[in-house]
Amino acid sequence: MSLNLRCIDLNLLLVFDALMQEQNLSRAATRLHMSQPAVSNALARLRSQLGEPLFKRTARGMSPTAHAQVLYGPVRQALNLLQLGLGAQGEFDPQAEHSFRLSMNDYALIMLLPALLEQLKAEAPRVVLEVQDDEAKSLIARLASGDLDLAIDYLYFDSPDLCYQPFMEEELVVIGRSGHPAFEGGLTRAGYQRSQHVLILPRAGRGSPLEIVLGSAKIRRQAGLQVPHYLTIPPIVARSDLLGTVPRRLAEHFSAIYSLQVAPLPVETPPVQVSLIWHRQQELSPGLRWLRERIVRLSADGLLGG
Repeated sequence: MSLNLRCIDLNLLLVFDALMQEQNLSRAATRLHMSQPAVSNALARLRSQLGEPLFKRTARGMSPTAHAQVLYGPVRQALNLLQLGLGAQGEFDPQAEHSFRLSMNDYALIMLLPALLEQLKAEAPRVVLEVQDDEAKSLIARLASGDLDLAIDYLYFDSPDLCYQPFMEEELVVIGRSGHPAFEGGLTRAGYQRSQHVLILPRAGRGSPLEIVLGSAKIRRQAGLQVPHYLTIPPIVARSDLLGTVPRRLAEHFSAIYSLQVAPLPVETPPVQVSLIWHRQQELSPGLRWLRERIVRLSADGLLGG
């Protein structure tokens, strides 16, 4: 479809963006500080100009059509670029209202988030964080569209549009219940391989850093259970004969709570590197730069942990 951009009012795209996020007419109106009839009128004008219905009314609100779903990514990215281009000058004011959308897994939620919130309370009390899931398949798209400001992850995506800043390294250790026979006399490579393990499910078709390291060392674990999150592993191994391989900080946090034994991984492995990941279009954002600096400082000062 060919479209003359001079015919499109930018305000209509803002209405479209709000409706896509809220999928409810009254909530979108509240978000835009507009009346509900004004939002309805703007949507009607946009439908007319695009020649597409965009939304269907349902009992729950406004359901986007397939065309609207396709359109949303480019529109969201364009609006985000405009916002950054028009507002990226000057310094970030930590005393002003602001929100950041972060992606982190359950491990980061417990090891990083409490310390980060404590620092924000002291330095930027009006800053609000929205923590999203760490769905790897959509991570690049969410960063590109502006739906996500920053990801905290061990995964590496081969994309020239992403920026990486390593800020933490984590050693992996083995945990098991009190009295687990594999730990008698020290956990050996043979004992590790004989035991059954709780494994983390692959993300976006990729194994965890541990699977990559063990694969290169030709060590295979016997899978007794697969779970999506690290935080489920300590209570599971505490009441079974399964072993878990987890980041050291997580093991130290839960070892006393669940009476766990902790042993070094019986194979020499490099530490897992965790990075801050953001889109290049956010490179000039003073607010995001400020937030990244605070997270890196927390790690450098040794303030991470439960």
